[in-house]
Amino acid sequence: MTKRIATTGRIVRRTTDLDAPAEVIWAAAQTPQAFRYVTRGLLDWRPLRGQTDPWRQGDEATGWLLLFGVVPFSKHRIRVAEIDPATRTLRSEESGGAIRSWCHDIVVEEIDADRCRYTDEIRLDAGPLTLAVTAFAWVFYGERQRRWRRLAPALAGAERVRADTASAT
Repeated sequence: MTKRIATTGRIVRRTTDLDAPAEVIWAAAQTPQAFRYVTRGLLDWRPLRGQTDPWRQGDEATGWLLLFGVVPFSKHRIRVAEIDPATRTLRSEESGGAIRSWCHDIVVEEIDADRCRYTDEIRLDAGPLTLAVTAFAWVFYGERQRRWRRLAPALAGAERVRADTASAT
């Protein structure tokens, strides 16, 4: 009799407060440029190279995911399942290699006019590698959020300049 290893999915949830208005972070979270910034040096995903248009619900892409920008990890598939401006939620459904399922929600909530709360919630299943992939996700999203904290004031400043310029004309 063959023993079957039972695995269940795991959830990784990381939250951080950012020094920028919710609308500014929400707009950035929908762009490949912000994704490339917060993952630079950790991951490179070939289909994003040269892409500048914001994500659209229903967008799909498949391509090589490179760890640290050079180590081929897996052929990774992503589908933008939902973009909900009312709740500032972006949901992707992803898979590839050992990863059977990787559902990622980005949620941006207003704290006040100048600050917001940013949450990454990942529901993942990687079969027997689920615990290892969960540990990687915990570290990876911690680093992503550190980079969001560094990016947020610059985005807020750029938005203030844009708003001041628009009101001056």
